[in-house]
Amino acid sequence: MEEKIVLREYLYSLRFYLLFVSLIFSGSIVLGYVGFMSELFTESFEWIQQLSEGLKDFTQLYPSWVIFVAFFIVIFLNNAFTCFLNIITGPLIGIFPLFSAALNGGLIGWFAQEEGLIIFLTIVPHGMFEIPAYLLSVAIGLRVAREVLKRREARRLKMRLGEGLRVYLILIVPLLIIAALVESALIVIGLLLTP
Repeated sequence: MEEKIVLREYLYSLRFYLLFVSLIFSGSIVLGYVGFMSELFTESFEWIQQLSEGLKDFTQLYPSWVIFVAFFIVIFLNNAFTCFLNIITGPLIGIFPLFSAALNGGLIGWFAQEEGLIIFLTIVPHGMFEIPAYLLSVAIGLRVAREVLKRREARRLKMRLGEGLRVYLILIVPLLIIAALVESALIVIGLLLTP
């Protein structure tokens, strides 16, 4: 019970960071939608399309549960590593977390512009777990970055980083596990239903 109160207080203390990060993420979605940095996303998308064309062969070679587990591992590790980096690179004045939020938001906006707004419906099932976890990790990274800017005697960097990593383990990682399970299931279903 006491742990929940501490977590609630910690999340409340992040409210302004979360608001700031959410605004950057949302603004980046709009910028991506209007075509900002579209060359970068177009090249990446072409590479992903080439990679995904070969995935259909795997559905005939391996049972669907093997493909599901492989996707789950890759998706979870990628997201967990990104969120971890968002937190531990906070002491670098928050450059990586902010860049990461802007880039990911821009990518979602670009996908919506390329594929239509229906893309948001494909993101919702796993995104309702993944995006809050992601934005929370960026907010924690910014809070840790703020400690670096304080005078040495007022700095509590180790404590802030420790709190952030604890929240990462008890809240962010479980959300990312759920998101990866949902996303992997949707990918495998999509592969099996594609002719």
